[in-house]
Amino acid sequence: MVIELMMKLGLILQKHRWALVLALLTSIIVAFPQVYFRIDHKDDGIYQGIELLPDSPRSALAREVLDGHPGMGNVYYKDGKDGPYLWQPLQPMVVGYMGELFGLDINNTLLLSRVVLSFVVSLLLYAFVFLLSADKLLALSSAAVILLGDSVISFSGLSRIFSGLGPVNFLQLSRPVNPVMTYIPFFAFLIAFWLFYQKRNWRYGIASAVLLGLNFYNYFYTWTFLYAFGGVLVLSFLIQRKWRESVKLAGVFVGGLLVAIPYFINLYRASMYPTFTEASARFGLVLSHAPIFVGFTTIAALMIFLIGFPREDKERYFFGLALLLTAFVTHNQQILTGRIMQVDHYHWFFNKPLALIMILFVIFHFLTSRGLIFYKKSLAVVIILASIFTGMFTQVISYFSDWRDGGEIAIERQKYGPVMRWLSEHAQKEAVVLANNEVSHLTVIYTPLNVFYHRVAGNSLAATKERLLEVVATLYRLEKVEEDTARDRFFADRAYLSSNIYGIYYREALGSYEAIPDEKIEEFVRFYTKTLETPDSRWLQEVFDKYEIEYIIWDKKTDPTWDLDRYNFLEKSVEFGEVAIYHKA
Repeated sequence: MVIELMMKLGLILQKHRWALVLALLTSIIVAFPQVYFRIDHKDDGIYQGIELLPDSPRSALAREVLDGHPGMGNVYYKDGKDGPYLWQPLQPMVVGYMGELFGLDINNTLLLSRVVLSFVVSLLLYAFVFLLSADKLLALSSAAVILLGDSVISFSGLSRIFSGLGPVNFLQLSRPVNPVMTYIPFFAFLIAFWLFYQKRNWRYGIASAVLLGLNFYNYFYTWTFLYAFGGVLVLSFLIQRKWRESVKLAGVFVGGLLVAIPYFINLYRASMYPTFTEASARFGLVLSHAPIFVGFTTIAALMIFLIGFPREDKERYFFGLALLLTAFVTHNQQILTGRIMQVDHYHWFFNKPLALIMILFVIFHFLTSRGLIFYKKSLAVVIILASIFTGMFTQVISYFSDWRDGGEIAIERQKYGPVMRWLSEHAQKEAVVLANNEVSHLTVIYTPLNVFYHRVAGNSLAATKERLLEVVATLYRLEKVEEDTARDRFFADRAYLSSNIYGIYYREALGSYEAIPDEKIEEFVRFYTKTLETPDSRWLQEVFDKYEIEYIIWDKKTDPTWDLDRYNFLEKSVEFGEVAIYHKA
């Protein structure tokens, strides 16, 4: 029996060997910059353990798992660790436990996840498209362009290329945890559900329900998209009066809800917190019934689908149609619910990839039906090679770019390596650190400590508005912003105040962080002016006591005005070049 299964597996792998090659290439391209950065600076003394980590708050989520807090109750603050989660835990748990299994540190944990998860998602995407179309070339082309060509499969990306500019950052798959872990349960469900949809085999139905349920714990936009898809598909069967089939398909989505019962219990517990409404707004929840334009890509894909998608297989036709129509539902569900989330997440992760799959499906089907096999093969080769080249180009340009995470920025960050090592070795686990944006972000990735400030800490039930106001005011107090200059400074920093106090709310509601109403800036001016009634030293000492801060890190180059030596309750612990660590005396 085992030998027979091994032989069958061997035949499958042989049949789809190019999918394995593409998956391997994808994982190498995704992981290579992190590996090369170590090699590049191995002998020059620059590398101090701070990796190329494309900017993502989810790096800290994976670290939280390694630190023994997989519940994601509160990632950044010391308090609230055992509370309900707002960040779904499955993504960081998979990455974190993968590293823990092999006894890896956070750097090698993320490296391993880049290699393994990129390989897996490439195979899953290939498998879904192949099962849907029975076309290897289409499946290879789809996987290549979606995973490696993401920097040029958008209008903004193409505009940058034609303007002589490079991509704005590393490949999306290079970002820690998300979106690679978003795609895995998503395409795994679509594979199982398509097999159930075709064969009505209860084993595939159970697998579909379980995988669908896991999406609740993985990413909010995944399960909401899939349930919208299920609704559209079941509705199409009801319109055709296929009652029995409708019930069978609906059964999968009911089963998914059963798997998701603990998720809804957590959501109920979270909703009981007085900060739930504020935190939801900072996550981007906007109250509105206004319709939203779904996007040119999806509309174009739908038109191409309706014109050229083969209709001989009715079930496949309605399956594909439902996937495309789901975009219109997710972008406009607020017409009924009155609540808008970040619809761009549907576009980036689901609408655009599925639209590309359907467009390529129609093109490849047209060439096949006309007997233009040579042109079909040529097109596939061009798409695959161009995608591989684009992926490599994106990684190389981003590696040398100073725009975000590469180039001199990555080298400059190495000065924090000794700081992170010292904190990990000398500070008590779960201690709280006060630092600027850059140092705080690295602290929650490279140490088992918590922070007083983090740019996305507002996405937590422990983040009251009062707390966020005090955090931002403290940072300005350290900068010595005086009353006579405060108003002008805060209006100049309106985007910073908007994001650090209100999260992405005004970006989603009004179009940008800078669109925050003037009265909100005035409110902070009044709050800050009130804090100035308390002398600097006393204010900072009260903040240290209230939030149990034990260490403060001063980057003298970035924050020259902090001048921590003026506070008599602080003592210098150690100094590494231009970065000093102080502790509460």
